[in-house]
Amino acid sequence: MKSTVSAKGQITVPKSVRDRYAMGPGTEVEFELREDGALLRKRGGQRHPIWDAIGSLKDSWRWPKGVRHTVDAYVDYIRGGSYRKLAGKSPQRGKHK
Repeated sequence: MKSTVSAKGQITVPKSVRDRYAMGPGTEVEFELREDGALLRKRGGQRHPIWDAIGSLKDSWRWPKGVRHTVDAYVDYIRGGSYRKLAGKSPQRGKHK
């Protein structure tokens, strides 16, 4: 997509871009300077905290060994289900006093 800079230094953001990124009148944008040009980015509010939580798991969390890579197998795993029999692990139970 193209746009032209006006004599006043203004540009028009194409309608398809405005619609896709919900850029209405008054939306703040920022320019990030890069070696190959400039990146126009919608300026959002604060970053949602869930992204920080997900990012903190990047190096510490791994898919459990012996569990197939499916949602059903993982849910079975966290519930202590039948996958443990297949993986040769016994179900963990709470400690009795």
